[in-house]
Amino acid sequence: MCTNRGVESQNQREDDQPAHCLQQAFEQFNRLSERLNASVDQINQNVDRIRPASAAAEQAPAQLLDAIPGGVVALDRHGLVIEANASARELLGAPLYQQTWRDIVRRVFLPELDQGELKTADGRQFSISTRPLGYIPGQVLLLSEVTQTRELQRTAQQNLHLVTMGKMMASLAHQIRTPLASAMLYLSQCVDGVADAQTSQAFCRKALARNRHIEKLINDMLVFAHGGQFVTTRFSINELTGDLREQLSPQLQQRGALLLLESQARGVELQGNKDALLGALANLCMNALQACSENPRIKIDIATTRRGLLSISVRDNGCGMDRETRAHIFDPFFSTKTDGTGLGLAVVRAVIESHQGRIAVFSRPGRGCRFRIFLPCRQAMVTQISDSRENETEERS
Repeated sequence: MCTNRGVESQNQREDDQPAHCLQQAFEQFNRLSERLNASVDQINQNVDRIRPASAAAEQAPAQLLDAIPGGVVALDRHGLVIEANASARELLGAPLYQQTWRDIVRRVFLPELDQGELKTADGRQFSISTRPLGYIPGQVLLLSEVTQTRELQRTAQQNLHLVTMGKMMASLAHQIRTPLASAMLYLSQCVDGVADAQTSQAFCRKALARNRHIEKLINDMLVFAHGGQFVTTRFSINELTGDLREQLSPQLQQRGALLLLESQARGVELQGNKDALLGALANLCMNALQACSENPRIKIDIATTRRGLLSISVRDNGCGMDRETRAHIFDPFFSTKTDGTGLGLAVVRAVIESHQGRIAVFSRPGRGCRFRIFLPCRQAMVTQISDSRENETEERS
């Protein structure tokens, strides 16, 4: 009997063991479910905390663009506006997005550039800088208001000229006195009648030459004194070079000189004073003729640059100049010629700077001389934008 009961108890424990294991597994599953639910709740809480920071991060680039004081405009490969910051939207108005940049310029700005910069009807002046987008075909334009800067520059330039004029007055008296005394001496000989008709005629020609010298000196002084401020008009580079050829023709024929003029900017137009620029270029060419002893040769190259400027290069085969002379070549009343006024190149620089340009000289003794002028122009700026867009297209094709 005892043996049978022991066997039955053992069998019962073996039958209850699977049920006990199943209950333990179920309890363990419940514990894991609770832990999983707790983890899900924790994840949701973390997401709720992260979501505001993520949204702020998405808005940060737009906020940074709006914080830029200048106008920022992004163009696609077709020149359509795809993005603009707050300053650009305020300046350019509507419609803006998906509009061509050329149409926006015609609507917002005056048709003529003010010394290479955009200008609104209310007198505000803006410079424009361009950069490729880089990651996609297109460009970024930066519009910076330079109204106050240009006014300060003009005022500073005028003040500098006034200071220089004070220094000029002492030299001016001597410059005028010498040719004036010579002219008076020649004319007195004619008036006194001590010379015959042929000699009197020669004296009159010499007196006239001295008076013309005085006239040129006074004209140069007046241009310099006014700081190169002129009435401006719109004219083409073709008109300027044509007038230059015509004006230099007699001097070129007299010296047997050769003028080579090559232009890659025939359709370019300038906003400025054509007569003043013509006089500046003629002055450079006349200096080149005087610097050449034999077989004078002047070469003028005209082209546009990628930075929206018109480049004019005037090169000669003359005697050249040393470093000390180059350092003072644009100073008023500095001259290496005994009969020079010393105002010619000072006036040239004043004229170029009045057109918001710059001039530089490159020369060595015995190697000739090269003057290079940079002037702002409308077509060069348009070419700059177009060329950049075309270059991007070529690089990606």
